[in-house]
Amino acid sequence: MANSLIRKELCVMIETAIKEAEVAGGVEHAGMIGRIREIAIKNLFRPLLTKNISIGYGKIVDSFGVQSKETDVILYSKDILPAILFSSHEDIGLFPVEACIYAIEVKSKATATELKDAIEKARSLRELKYAPGIYDIEGRSIQHRLTPVIPAFFAFDSDLKGDVHAEINRYAKIDKDGDFNPLIPVMCIVGKGYWYYRRLTTPDNDSIGKWWFWKANEEHDEVIAFLGAILNTIPDSIALRGHPKFGEYVIQNKGEHAREVFWKFDENAGKWIKRNI
Repeated sequence: MANSLIRKELCVMIETAIKEAEVAGGVEHAGMIGRIREIAIKNLFRPLLTKNISIGYGKIVDSFGVQSKETDVILYSKDILPAILFSSHEDIGLFPVEACIYAIEVKSKATATELKDAIEKARSLRELKYAPGIYDIEGRSIQHRLTPVIPAFFAFDSDLKGDVHAEINRYAKIDKDGDFNPLIPVMCIVGKGYWYYRRLTTPDNDSIGKWWFWKANEEHDEVIAFLGAILNTIPDSIALRGHPKFGEYVIQNKGEHAREVFWKFDENAGKWIKRNI
């Protein structure tokens, strides 16, 4: 059951974004690429995100020095790790992978060229390594399960006409692993639909890969489902990241012993006594 008042407000936000994107998309200028991103951030993402999630764009990096390709929209949590921003008035910079939840490509129109570019950007995300976020009482890291950064593709229009399933069929042709382990498991195209991929294991340990689909309509259910799913997955992704250490990114060595003293607890004296070696 959905709340009709909230849905109506979301529809207004989505329609505003669509109208602004139509105007920006009709202008042939390199700066319009950034303008499309701003439209999506201003009207779709920022109004719905809680204070613990920030928005930026740039490159996602790991503590080993590996960088992703440049990403249009990065949803990340400063509560996990800080980003290194290059400007005080723009959210462009380097984002530690452990803090990043979504990496979203935002386009005015979905085309084969744009999809191929987005797929290559998503491929670069798989090269990043995650530092652990859980430690034992001795400070030793513990390996744990986490949800990697989720790549997504969003477009305000498409160059394909007719059958809505042509969009996901095109994606599957471009991404050769698109039906088993897609590089982009989340895709939304305004006026076409919203798709997300999930693979399930059967009782016989077989695997079933499914692309779930929300069809577009006048109430923009495809965009509402896309945004709702992002908000649904953020809390669980954050919880699984734990508390990674920023020092892994900036401290190059473990340092040296400058002074070492051994102590022994004297039960008779009830205190610690310096012990000679």
